[in-house]
Amino acid sequence: MKSFVAILSLAVLTAASPVLETRTPLKSPQDASEACGENVVTCCNGSGEQNSSGLISAIVGPIASNGCIGVGIQAIALLNPITSTGGMCSDNEVKCCSGNKNSDLLVVDLQCTSL
Repeated sequence: MKSFVAILSLAVLTAASPVLETRTPLKSPQDASEACGENVVTCCNGSGEQNSSGLISAIVGPIASNGCIGVGIQAIALLNPITSTGGMCSDNEVKCCSGNKNSDLLVVDLQCTSL
């Protein structure tokens, strides 16, 4: 009887639990580039302070508070075999922003979506 109650309790808890969003985390810069389509893969700093974490910041300098740095397709090709999006942007958020992915240029009025 105790096992029946335990199994029934587990079934009730499972049914009452909220459904978790199943989202596959990006694993490589190339995955991010493909997910962004024509938009630019960016590392965006949402904090109120300048941030120097991640390979992109090490290469081009710190990301200003609430700013973004675009990662063009040439940089994606170089970074893809050596790091993940986590290493590329580190504490900063990976986003897709409007702009030209061939030149890394971002539109001044950033229209970004999180990946």
